[in-house]
Amino acid sequence: MAQLVGSDEIESLRFELAQIGRSIRSSFRSRTSSFRDGDHSEYELQWAEVQRLPTFERINTALFDDEEENGTSGSGNYVKGKRVVNVTKLGADERHMFIEKLIKQIEHDNLGLLKKLRHRIDK
Repeated sequence: MAQLVGSDEIESLRFELAQIGRSIRSSFRSRTSSFRDGDHSEYELQWAEVQRLPTFERINTALFDDEEENGTSGSGNYVKGKRVVNVTKLGADERHMFIEKLIKQIEHDNLGLLKKLRHRIDK
């Protein structure tokens, strides 16, 4: 009889652990989705800020990728984000990196376009 009570207790513990596991997983899912939504809304706010600028200033403004080190003592953890930059005030090195990134993006876009055309022609 003691063994039956022990097995019932084990089953109830397994059931409780399963419920706790489901609860923890669902809370992590909701936090990660809200975290992603927070990043997305911040990005939209920055674009809205750029769009509110007068036309001439908007032409000279871009959103740059910004990696900031998270923490102290050079832990190597980086937080990605965006920053609003006036491209006319860039230094020589920053301007060179900006142009290289634009050219790389254009080449990537052209390559994708050519692949799609090739696929369409091959059909």
